Amino acid sequence: MPAEKFGTFKGVFTPSILTILGVIMYLRFGWVVGNAGIVGTILIVLFAHVVSFATGMSISSIATNRTTRTGGDYYMISRSLGLPMGGAIGIALFFALAFSTSLYLIGFTESFLEFFGIGNTIAMRRLVGTIANIVVAVISYISTSLALRIQYFVLLAIALSLVSLFTGTPLSDAGASAPLWFSANSAGFETVFAVFFPAVTGFTAGVAMSGDLKDPRRAIPLGTLTAVAVGMLVYLAVPIYLGAVADGATLRGDQMIWLKIARFPVLVVAGMFAATLSSAFGSILGAPRYLQALAIDGVVPRIFAKGHGPLNEPRIGLVAAFFIAEAGILIGELNLVAPLITMFFLSSYGFACLACGIQTWSRIPSFRPTFRTPAWVSFVGAITCFGIMFKIDTLAMLAATAAMITIFILLQRRQMQTQPIDTWRGFFTAAVHRGILYLDSRPPDGKNWRPNVIVFGDDPGRRRAIADMAGWLFHWRGVTTYCHVVPGLLKEEAPRLRDMETQTREVIEQVAPETMVRLLVTKEPERGILDASQALGFPGMTPNTVLMEWACPRMKHEPFTELVRGLLALDHNLLFLRHHPDRSFGMRKTIDIWWGGRERNVELMLLLAHFLVSSDPWSGAKIRLCVLVDSDAAARKAEARLGAIIATARIEATPHLIIRDERNTGELLGAVSERTDLVLAGLAGPPDEGADGYVERMDTLLSGVGSALLVRASSQFDYRRLLLDEE
Repeated sequence: MPAEKFGTFKGVFTPSILTILGVIMYLRFGWVVGNAGIVGTILIVLFAHVVSFATGMSISSIATNRTTRTGGDYYMISRSLGLPMGGAIGIALFFALAFSTSLYLIGFTESFLEFFGIGNTIAMRRLVGTIANIVVAVISYISTSLALRIQYFVLLAIALSLVSLFTGTPLSDAGASAPLWFSANSAGFETVFAVFFPAVTGFTAGVAMSGDLKDPRRAIPLGTLTAVAVGMLVYLAVPIYLGAVADGATLRGDQMIWLKIARFPVLVVAGMFAATLSSAFGSILGAPRYLQALAIDGVVPRIFAKGHGPLNEPRIGLVAAFFIAEAGILIGELNLVAPLITMFFLSSYGFACLACGIQTWSRIPSFRPTFRTPAWVSFVGAITCFGIMFKIDTLAMLAATAAMITIFILLQRRQMQTQPIDTWRGFFTAAVHRGILYLDSRPPDGKNWRPNVIVFGDDPGRRRAIADMAGWLFHWRGVTTYCHVVPGLLKEEAPRLRDMETQTREVIEQVAPETMVRLLVTKEPERGILDASQALGFPGMTPNTVLMEWACPRMKHEPFTELVRGLLALDHNLLFLRHHPDRSFGMRKTIDIWWGGRERNVELMLLLAHFLVSSDPWSGAKIRLCVLVDSDAAARKAEARLGAIIATARIEATPHLIIRDERNTGELLGAVSERTDLVLAGLAGPPDEGADGYVERMDTLLSGVGSALLVRASSQFDYRRLLLDEE
């Protein structure tokens, strides 16, 4: 026998509208009108429905894009923003709905005891509440369809109670009415809004039935938005009538005001009881379906995924929801829990709006809903949700947020995944696209310069010094791409490229986790490096820095010299690492900067030294700025100049002046920096013609020191503005 599926009216509209028109309308709406006045109440209702309509429209868009299965809000959010975020929201919603059942049944119990004049003690509240909880749970356990059919009678009772109210008579023959606005002795806007707002949370009760609907793509938008619209009309009509037939003091002081105004009080009582019970039905039907969807995805134990009957009804989850609701009833005081419940609902609405807004704004090709919601509507809904959370109860907001962040982190650590999620990728793609257009239309400024680095290296698993240096220098400071140069022919290397890229990524993620990885297969490495230096990147984010090993081991000196000459012509910042195989980087405690007087080089080298000492491995390293001078007088003059540069640059470094003697530069460099862990030195370019001895001369110059970084600053940017804060 095929499973019975529900349509728009039975499956979405009925549970949604019955959750909206609940106990607050009967017991607290008069108090709201008495405090806020007629106009103030209307504004509160309209403001609250900004969330309802924005969320309803956003959910409708998501529901009409792809097949919506069991789980309602959770399923939609997890398939849009990822399982960790969806799981955090789903678990929160399960507990929120389960405890909501307690709230609605306590409201029923209090009105029941009050009306029949039975002692409203905590013992009686627990007894009557427990009986009501058992009845609601048993009916829902027997059959979801039976529970929904009962709600037809509930809907009729609420409709008759409204007719009885609107055909009632004023309480005062003198025609006294409520004020139009807040008065001096009334509660403030935030307090009144906080009391009313839970009345409009619940319009997603039908969405929670998504797995039991015949056609979710049609039923969810039509049923949800119709319920929100009908609820808003009722909440606009009731305060106008209440304000017209009773004065503010009476409305504020009598929570059973409906019974005194209505033509047939018994109909109001029936509607009041029915509304609270129907809200409990909506919550206890929705909660286990969230739990079932969470179990299907493996977020909670799989036992809760088991269904019963042709509709796969989550009876095990219903039992769990029953016991949680019973715990709330036995506590009897949910004043601390109630704000958290509202926060959980609001956070789910906010993230649903956010998911829809991101997908619409990003123009993701796979997001093609038949019900379209403008991105600005979704973003307004999300901002409003989070703003209301802050205003209603900041402490409860922080507690709810902390709980969901904890769940999110735990699920993230379990590396939980669903089907491929393209929402965030689409969002960042759109953001990057707009950012590129912005950057490309504006020339770079020295003060906001960031490194866009290409690192050329071999397999980092065998030679990782260059990868280490890239991680130390450019960690989160700019865009870094590690380009693994693979000598050979592409057609020969293609079969193993995927494995090589995976292995390269594994190593790079250990030393520079934010670095991107590319493979460059080339028969002539020097030619490939030059081509990649020009082609990698994109407008607005073109490479401005090249980092590679000095005298690459796979290149002969003549081709390497030609490579240096070509890179100089591109006018990038050039950084060549000459790694000492025995000493490596020593203890990483000392850095010597050797400046030969070339402008820009000293600023860039100081900046690079600052980057190094800002990394954990080089933390606390001492920087010396070494300069050769011809005499004591020149030393004093240079020391004053260097001191001013260092002070203005706000970098901890010490000037170190060396007076020339009969020794050559290489000998002096070796004598001063022999034990230094890293030397930064300016790079002199090769002569315009020929390449004889260029590499050998640089090697001879640095033969007396350990590892060294040769630096050549580009002429394109004014690093004085960046480093020295000059205009």
